[in-house]
Amino acid sequence: MRRVSNLAFNQEFPAASGLSGIRSESPVVLARDRHNPFDSDAVGVWLEGFPKIPLGWLYRKDTNRAVVLQALDQGKQLQGRVQLRAPNPRMREDRRSERQKVAVFWL
Repeated sequence: MRRVSNLAFNQEFPAASGLSGIRSESPVVLARDRHNPFDSDAVGVWLEGFPKIPLGWLYRKDTNRAVVLQALDQGKQLQGRVQLRAPNPRMREDRRSERQKVAVFWL
């Protein structure tokens, strides 16, 4: 089943990866982020080719998070892609021009 989750972008990723932007449709891998000091059940989203630092994480209240954690605990490997969505008109005015990053994956 196709699933879409908003991505909590890792603000440290650009400096650590050297990338100034991310292309839509870039391949990603979803896995537990065992090194996350703030969330013991963090689901990290890693951009293919950059295994040392996650691009971001699924939000704690994401409706997909429980089934993703269950699949990962069963040993499944989850792959997907990043998509950049048009700005949400309900966003704060100072952030309306930013495109929203989402992870699209299959379970």
